[in-house]
Amino acid sequence: MGCIFCEFVSGERKIQLNGLPFLPLKETENTVSFLSMDFPENEDGHILVIPKKHYQFVEKIPKNIHHELNDHVISIIMAVRSYHGGCNILLNDGKCAGQTVFHAHYHIVPRDSGDGIKIEVWKKKTVDENEFRNIHNKLSKIIKSFG
Repeated sequence: MGCIFCEFVSGERKIQLNGLPFLPLKETENTVSFLSMDFPENEDGHILVIPKKHYQFVEKIPKNIHHELNDHVISIIMAVRSYHGGCNILLNDGKCAGQTVFHAHYHIVPRDSGDGIKIEVWKKKTVDENEFRNIHNKLSKIIKSFG
């Protein structure tokens, strides 16, 4: 099975899985944005921004394309904020993080007060300062090993 986003970019596919059309909102040399077929209940859609070339994970995107992708995301954010109170910017990186299309992509979800969308819903645990510092030190070492 091929990548649906690559099929959109190549023109091979013009229809999303739910029958709605693939219609680019903005396109640059290396990026494209479009409405996702998944609309939050109380908002008018959510936008996906993708690199045109297939990269499964965000760290695989070359720096020049990543900069172009970032600029594209920022332009969509500014547009969304012009008619909404704000937005969430999401990247599901890997199957365990909820990624279902394994082509790196950003979600921009329009937000308004009282829209009832629950993006960051997880059971929270209480940590004391000692555990907090231990977690910090562990992550700091891991992050430093990647430069």
